[in-house]
Amino acid sequence: MADPLDIYKQWLSDNGLKYEIDSDGDIHFKYQTCNMYIINPKKDTQFLQVMLPNFWSIESEQEYLNALKVCNMVSMQRKVVKAFVTEKNTFLMVEMFIDNTPDLEDFMERVLDILIQGRMFFAEKMKELQ
Repeated sequence: MADPLDIYKQWLSDNGLKYEIDSDGDIHFKYQTCNMYIINPKKDTQFLQVMLPNFWSIESEQEYLNALKVCNMVSMQRKVVKAFVTEKNTFLMVEMFIDNTPDLEDFMERVLDILIQGRMFFAEKMKELQ
């Protein structure tokens, strides 16, 4: 079986997306101006995690509470994407099982677009709560 990171790196290169490997072994790249990461699968090579981190900074207690509500809306109303909030930031993540030799052309662009759409949905709902 091929190393999943090699498969991801090849797909990124084939699609003109430059990437770097961070200190955790995760792949960092930009897609439609957003910083994204493919998380190093380490021991579970059939588990794909793609993350869009820190896309909305939390500036107040009220904004934190609103972000919790909106993260719940994102997770409930958008396919595949999970939204969560930390003390100061928000994150989106797609997590899914894949086979040993995934054909990323079948789904990877859709995964990235789902994250972008989730970010837009989140921003829209946050503005409605202001």
